[in-house]
Amino acid sequence: MPIAPTGSRCSASRAPKAKAAADVVGARAVVGVGESLHHGQCLCGAVSYRARGLADIWYCHCTQCRSLTGHYLAACRTTQDRLSIAGEVVWAPHSGSSEHARCALCGSLLFWANRNTDTISVLPGSLESSDGIVERGHVYLCEKGSYYEISDGLPQFDRYPDKGLSA
Repeated sequence: MPIAPTGSRCSASRAPKAKAAADVVGARAVVGVGESLHHGQCLCGAVSYRARGLADIWYCHCTQCRSLTGHYLAACRTTQDRLSIAGEVVWAPHSGSSEHARCALCGSLLFWANRNTDTISVLPGSLESSDGIVERGHVYLCEKGSYYEISDGLPQFDRYPDKGLSA
């Protein structure tokens, strides 16, 4: 998830870095055996996508995700070669190697990526159906807003878990 800003209550531990990310616009989805296919789109329908092999949903409560979305960020990731996008998205950096993508027409926030990895996160609110995807937990609780409580019983981590995210 995004790097904690200066003065954060979180420590600076990061997940291991992977190979450099490729441009995902226009990429073809790879069909895997037993992988589910999910479709999604922006609010106006100008951008649509297909995603295979989506991991389960994690919620990020870091300051940057909350500023970007107006609350915490829900995300489910896949590898960039399993995502196919039709329509024009605009990528914008928001910290270090992190960037997000919005529909060029309506501004719907659709994707989050770290350029140092080969993964991309789909924001599940844009999915036509989230069947087969479950919630797994919460990260960056050390930056969580004080205006809400979390009482869903899911695992909670003060920062990004040292062993990474499961599912």
